[in-house]
Formats: sequence, C-alpha cells, structure tokens
Amino acid sequence: MKTRTFENKVVLLTGADGEIGTALIKEMIARKVRKIYATGIAKERLHQVASIFPAHLTPVLLDVTNEDSIRQAVEQCQDVDIVINNAGVELKSNFTGEQAGKKALMEMQINYIGIIHMVNYFLPVLQKGEESSILNILSVGSHTVINHIATYCASKTAAHLLTQSLRPELALVGVDIIGVYPGYVDSSMSADIQTEKITLVALAQNICTDFEKGLHDIFPDPMSKKLFAQYPILMPQLD
Repeated sequence: MKTRTFENKVVLLTGADGEIGTALIKEMIARKVRKIYATGIAKERLHQVASIFPAHLTPVLLDVTNEDSIRQAVEQCQDVDIVINNAGVELKSNFTGEQAGKKALMEMQINYIGIIHMVNYFLPVLQKGEESSILNILSVGSHTVINHIATYCASKTAAHLLTQSLRPELALVGVDIIGVYPGYVDSSMSADIQTEKITLVALAQNICTDFEKGLHDIFPDPMSKKLFAQYPILMPQLD
C-alpha cells in the first residue's frame, strides 16, 4: 500500500467554515501542510478562521452548487495537490411533509452533485501534480437506514457509489480518490442525539492518519468500524 503525506502539500477544503472543516485545518497544519485554500459560503466565518492561521490559510468563497463559483476557484487555486470535499448538509424532515422534495433536492445538490462538479473541474489541476488526491467526506448514512434523514442518506449513498466507481478511472490519470465514512460526531449538528460520538479532534486525527497510511476507505471512529465490519459496502467492480 502506497503511503501519502500532507507535508508540504497544497490542500483545497470545502466546508472550511464548519466545525469538521476547522478541525481538519488544525490537524493538517500540525502535519506541516504548506497551504490550505479554506473555502465555503460564509465569508465572515472564513476570514475568522483564516485570521487564526494566517501563515497557512487563504480564504476563498466557493459555493459547490454554483459552477461559476467553482470555475473562479479553479482559476485562483492552480497549485492544488489535494481536494477535500467536506461541504455537506443534512436537513431533517418528515418525508410526508410538503418540504421533503425541496430538502432532498438541496441535499443532492450539495452532497452529491457538488462533488461531481468539484472533481470534474479540479481534475485538470490535480493531474498536473504528483501524488494528487481527492477525499470525499461521506457518512455511515451512505449505507445505513437512519430515521428522519432518508434523503440525506440517499445523497450520501450516491456520493459513495460515485467515489467507488471513479476510483479505477481516476487511478489511470494518477489521482487517488478516498471515501471517509464517519459515524456520529460530537458537534452542534448532533447535539440532540444521545449516542456514542467521536470528538472533532479525534475525527480529524484519524482521517489524516488513515489518509497518510494510504487507505482508500476510511472508517474514522468505533461506530463506523463496527458497522462496516458487519455490513461491508465495498462492492465488486463490473466492467
């Protein structure tokens, strides 16, 4: 298994204005990353995060649902080695409610279509470098039934299948694509859920450690490890 490193790499991170994004930033800096393009849609929050790590962070406004926004980011970020697709949304809803379709569309646009656009537009940049990688932050919801977030799980399942399907294709052009499948994280999103959770610090550490080990499918917490040991999601490739 070929190992990887964050040291001296240039990373583009979507969803950098969120809790998991901030935790990943801190961990990558500890691993001597050269530069991080911290991207997101919350301008003030991005600049706030960048002000904490001015030597390493460049804030970039980026909406993964807007192709023009992605194109502008590509023009600005031509030296990227690693793209981390961390932007995501979970909209709890009763599926029989009137807003179910609208919420499902938003989840698909951000959690699935957004990844497609990011991979498609940044692939020419990644192909220019050596040891380039894409990390897709997915979820145990990629292959699990969870009450009240059916459409979220559907969007993450779509992103999981995309990740697995693209892996052999991108390998032909020298780009690794990695799926990350965390369980419940101790964050504001899961504050009302009483179950086993991993801390943000431990999550970021485990993701980065397994990435550097060369793994292609990362289960960064006890819950995800146990779940996927019982119900594997890695499917055989069909030509």
